[in-house]
Amino acid sequence: MPSSSKIFHSHKFQLVLLFFVFLLFSLWFTQSPVRQLNIMVPQGGDPFLVAWLWSWEMHQIPITPLSLFDANIFAPFKNTLAFTEHMLGSLLLAWPLFLIFKNIILVFNLISLLSFAIAGLGMYLLACYLTKNKAASLVAAFIYAFAPYKINHLEHLNLTGLWLPYFFLFLHKISRDFSWKNTLCFILFSLLVFLNAMQYFLFLPLAVLSFIAVKLRLRRAGFTKEMLIKVLFIICVLLLVAIPIAIPYLSLKNDFNFERSITVIEGLSPDLFDYFISPFFYKLFYTIFSQEWAVGTGLVVLLLLVFAARVLYRHPPQDKTKLVYCFIGLAAVLFSCGYYIQLTRADSGGLIGPWALLYNFIPGFSGIRAVGRYSIFFLLSASVVIALGLRTFFVNHLKNNKKKILVVSFFVLLFLFIEFSFAQPKRYVPVIGHPRVYDWVKAQKNANIYLEMPLGLNYLENNWDASYEYFSIFHFKKIVNGYSGYAPKAYEELNKRLRHFDFQDDDIMIIKQYGATHLIFHFDYYMSTFKDKTINRLKDSELVKLIYQIDNDYVFEIQ
Repeated sequence: MPSSSKIFHSHKFQLVLLFFVFLLFSLWFTQSPVRQLNIMVPQGGDPFLVAWLWSWEMHQIPITPLSLFDANIFAPFKNTLAFTEHMLGSLLLAWPLFLIFKNIILVFNLISLLSFAIAGLGMYLLACYLTKNKAASLVAAFIYAFAPYKINHLEHLNLTGLWLPYFFLFLHKISRDFSWKNTLCFILFSLLVFLNAMQYFLFLPLAVLSFIAVKLRLRRAGFTKEMLIKVLFIICVLLLVAIPIAIPYLSLKNDFNFERSITVIEGLSPDLFDYFISPFFYKLFYTIFSQEWAVGTGLVVLLLLVFAARVLYRHPPQDKTKLVYCFIGLAAVLFSCGYYIQLTRADSGGLIGPWALLYNFIPGFSGIRAVGRYSIFFLLSASVVIALGLRTFFVNHLKNNKKKILVVSFFVLLFLFIEFSFAQPKRYVPVIGHPRVYDWVKAQKNANIYLEMPLGLNYLENNWDASYEYFSIFHFKKIVNGYSGYAPKAYEELNKRLRHFDFQDDDIMIIKQYGATHLIFHFDYYMSTFKDKTINRLKDSELVKLIYQIDNDYVFEIQ
């Protein structure tokens, strides 16, 4: 049997240890309520959206997978799953965990925490492959795992970028050894990126093409017949998976004239100055409603990046393809600034950026709302460049002195830890148990379509639609309500119409014409004086009939 010292120093053991250390750090940075992960989620509607997505997919795939995108929200519209990211990539993690714990809220929180460890481990492996230096790789992994951007988007599991380092790792590996093993791993992680975040996947062709261009320029190497076969195999597999999933999203433009306005994109896009804002000062520059602007990696990361660039300029790496990350990082910054590149939001105009070309000429890009999220590729590139710079510094200046490397790495990680700790995640809030009215709804006909009141008008404080969507996992009947990245204009008009519901017959007729068959009033969400007035007026109407009541929830059938 191997001795305990050999096990401790083994590469696999060190990777497992690193994974669990990062998992512990994720508890600190997210301020997670460890003992209440089964009943609390980060504030906002997105945790409920993700919980509903996974639940719907686990419900629908075993029954009728071809109808997966005809979800039960935003009825009577079809293809409503395509209003947001499908999250099938994270479903691969969620499904087995749900079979174990039987609690979708706990599963959401576990995967949220695991995403930090998975991403950090991936960056460590990528940096180790490029630098062959564990200390430099550990710094890069810590930056990529816990940068303020990650903490700021705690509730957005599709934005964690957990599979991106693995994609780039095997992109490097197939460039050196185009074996079938590396080819299959490259396909696997390409698909995981696509299935978890299509927005990120759309950026990958640029990264791959720039990587190939640098390789061909330096080596002037052509393709062998075997390499060509493997490239075609990669393309065929990716298209085989991507096309059926992409079709529902592409059809949105035809069915709903779906396109994000330039005004919306610009309103959510960061400017160049945002990249220099440290989490020390986030509270001064950003409110809870402007998290899309918070893309700054922190002062320590920027100083490390400048230092690494200076070191690499003096001692350029032998493998120049590693410097492709400089181009990827620059492209990510320009893309993330949106249609116009501005120094600050005070600028009245700006330069038309490269995103404008994608928006106008490449299908799919005009539907992306928050392009600032491409800053993840700047974070990834900065992490790699810093690892390369530190490794070069350790070799050329510290002469691989282990004690000096240990001291430098410790203080770098300490400063990173202190600054990253100032990034404030959203606070956790309790999840209430599902109202008993949904047990009754579950037993009703599948043809029924329920409109739940009050509608989700106040997206900033009380997001009722997100709650209704989440609670629909207990019955999966069709509801008019929905919370997603997009809502049909007809639903938005219905929201406006019923904002001050005065119970006139023409309001009920509009609801009926929209497609709803039943009204559910949750009177706990209204002022106490509203209930009696509402019930009395609805009783006087011949267009609705009270058919069920439990607790403070009333169900009316539209006649």
